[in-house]
Amino acid sequence: MMQAFHSEESMKSTITKLRHHIDSITKYLTPLLPIANCHMVEFLTDNHWDRLLPDKLRESLEGAEFNDAVEQFWESAKHESQDDSPLSSWVRTARSHCVTVNNDYCLSTEQLQERIKSWGGDIKPEIRVKEFMTSKKSYEVQTMSRLVASLHNAVGSTCCVEAGGGRGHLPVALCLAYCVPSLTIDCDAAAVAAAPDRIKIIQKQWHAIAKRIKNGTEERISEGINKNLHRFAAAFITRDTDLTAIVKEKFPEYAGDDVKLLLTGLHTCGNLGPDSLRIFTTQPSTAAVFNVPCCYHLLSENIDVNTFDVFQRDHGAGETSGEGFPMSAYLRGYNLGRNARMLAAQSIDRVVSERQLPSKSLLYRALLQAVIQKHLPNRPISEGKLKRITPKCQDFKQYFKMADDILKLELFDSLPDCFFTDIQKTMDCQWKKLVLFYLLRLCLAQVIESLILLDRVMFLFENGFNKVYLVKLFDPVLSPRCHSIVAVR
Repeated sequence: MMQAFHSEESMKSTITKLRHHIDSITKYLTPLLPIANCHMVEFLTDNHWDRLLPDKLRESLEGAEFNDAVEQFWESAKHESQDDSPLSSWVRTARSHCVTVNNDYCLSTEQLQERIKSWGGDIKPEIRVKEFMTSKKSYEVQTMSRLVASLHNAVGSTCCVEAGGGRGHLPVALCLAYCVPSLTIDCDAAAVAAAPDRIKIIQKQWHAIAKRIKNGTEERISEGINKNLHRFAAAFITRDTDLTAIVKEKFPEYAGDDVKLLLTGLHTCGNLGPDSLRIFTTQPSTAAVFNVPCCYHLLSENIDVNTFDVFQRDHGAGETSGEGFPMSAYLRGYNLGRNARMLAAQSIDRVVSERQLPSKSLLYRALLQAVIQKHLPNRPISEGKLKRITPKCQDFKQYFKMADDILKLELFDSLPDCFFTDIQKTMDCQWKKLVLFYLLRLCLAQVIESLILLDRVMFLFENGFNKVYLVKLFDPVLSPRCHSIVAVR
């Protein structure tokens, strides 16, 4: 009784901390949502620099040299600057609202391992497979598969179910390295049909391509493998999908058993992440969930009532899938907006690590928009037609001519000779502003992502679960969507 009381009090304390964190983020973020939701295409036509930035910050940046301001941003974003300039304060304030490891509701991988041990699991060694996947995917599978396998052991699950796994990278390691029966469910029937042949190739080469990591060194794997542990099913997952029925169909040997499932997913797109959590809360056979989300722009919000992602359109599930954001009752009625959700998928960690300035294409496109608005104000533009043309152009004049041809604007030959001379002066002036605005806006990305993640954690707590954690699973430079949601029934 005392232990149950302690658990209840601990849960209440965590929920209180979550609410405070969410309140802090929404108070900070709400007045800045116009920046998060603006279109960089309209940087010039809508005067983002003057209209959206705080006066003190804008005036400070206008008085700074371009290279000095950019360098100050890099230093501030890497925690190397402690000055009180408006730029550094902007960066620090944004960072202060982001999710960080706190040994409470956000854990490191080491802290998750300790939780798994306390639940009765043993921590498996890492397995490295470099072939048949990109280096990024290899790193993610190596990091995540051992923890999923360890959690599978801790909760006594019968089978791991991977939501939206496509080619089944994660279950390959689960099955062949850790002997965990696994089912990949994906809505892409063609990918599912082709996957078994690919798995057979990997199985034949497994002992040559897989290495076990022990004490920092690699060793060959000599044990035999069970070649019939990984299976596939083609289905579109919604909150109402009966996972147990699909597992029993694909694993007839479990037909008469009470199965326990571990529902996992490595970068579940859009509403698949929220629907996976809803399945966990409503289907008792799901003993645990280990989910890494991505593609926040594909989430549904009330404000996007007529907008569904490609998966929903293809499978007709837009009206039954449920809201992608917010999930929790605590945030009900709060909206982010599609551009803000798209911004949340950008990586400030990678940009800062690589000191990566935006492409000149952003400025070219903004300039083109200004020209079109001036000369053809009622002309709608199809954005997709202009993708990937910038690398083919040495300057804006070439870009403009190519865009003019693609969009059939018939403007290029009608403009006076002085037009591009004047445009060059505009470019020199606006490039500094566009770059700095882009970097300042990028600071909001992780704040928005933090709110989306905390909303999901709050949803699980609201549904009565107390073993609920965000886990900083990956290096955010290598894998920008670095957090997972782990919950145990």
